[in-house]
Amino acid sequence: MIFGLVHPLLDLTATVDQDYLDRYDLKANDGILAQERHREIYEELLNGSRYEVSRIPGGATQNALRIAQWYLKKKHSTTIVGCIGGDKVGQDMKELMNREGVRTEYMVDPDATTGLCAVLVSSGDNRSLVTRLDAANMYKHSHLLSERVWRTVEESSYYYMSGFMLNFSFDTMAAIGDHAVKENKCFMMNLSAPYLSSLFKEPMQKVLPYCDIIVGNSDEAVTMAKNFEFKVTELHDIARMLADLPKLNSKRKRIVMITQQEKPVIVYSEGKTKEYPVIPISPEDIVDTNGAGDGLVGGFLASYALNRPVEDCVQNGIEAAHMIIQVSGCSLPIID
Repeated sequence: MIFGLVHPLLDLTATVDQDYLDRYDLKANDGILAQERHREIYEELLNGSRYEVSRIPGGATQNALRIAQWYLKKKHSTTIVGCIGGDKVGQDMKELMNREGVRTEYMVDPDATTGLCAVLVSSGDNRSLVTRLDAANMYKHSHLLSERVWRTVEESSYYYMSGFMLNFSFDTMAAIGDHAVKENKCFMMNLSAPYLSSLFKEPMQKVLPYCDIIVGNSDEAVTMAKNFEFKVTELHDIARMLADLPKLNSKRKRIVMITQQEKPVIVYSEGKTKEYPVIPISPEDIVDTNGAGDGLVGGFLASYALNRPVEDCVQNGIEAAHMIIQVSGCSLPIID
């Protein structure tokens, strides 16, 4: 089973006009954390907007686990843990996840509101993402240590989480990492954003030794190389340096994956790097690239959990990313 520590968000997607973006001082193709003046957006999208609104579970790690579950098919092949609010949005998201076969062990904060991401689509398929974390940022380590939840940790063999969790869930990441090392299980982390290797360098340095697999995009990798003083700038060299960082579990050789948008995925494994071309696609067939990285991870993890060769895992990840960029958000067929 694959276990994910996540920021649970519900994506609210609507096609809007430029006047709507201007009203809230939003750029057409951007991603920001919501400020107080943006609160009205969620009220409108949740409670009778003049725009047609779709609701899809979101959050990068949650999406990656959804994609892995879609590939693995067997119900509850994946488990996610994170914090939601005691509201209807949280309950709706839990039901949506259950329909997709994902096991949810959400911590529910009755006084908080569930995290939301407004995905505002405008001309040219631009997307303005406005995220309100709320409950997603309130996960408590004590929840992980509860008998029911810790049992899911013990039952799992693969663990995936994003670098965003370094901000407030370091103890939780470390506890899972300790278990993974002790039991020779796989621990995977996404670098998630360039600024994390600077603002949260110390906790990142403490979590990296647990990592059997590290994944990130080229911007994240280059910025990390600078912040960690690798003294190299070429992505193949950065991948090698990441793989050579201190590691607690010597029984597993570290794998590093660096994505480059439309350029080949760079993978370090078994002492060497290799490039894997992405699948060509016409610009008119691209609907939404925001979930490409989640698709890569989800497809890779699904194959890796089945003990397939690394080359096959990477290829499945590339195919998943290719599928996801052709739909809006992270839309997946429902598993019966």
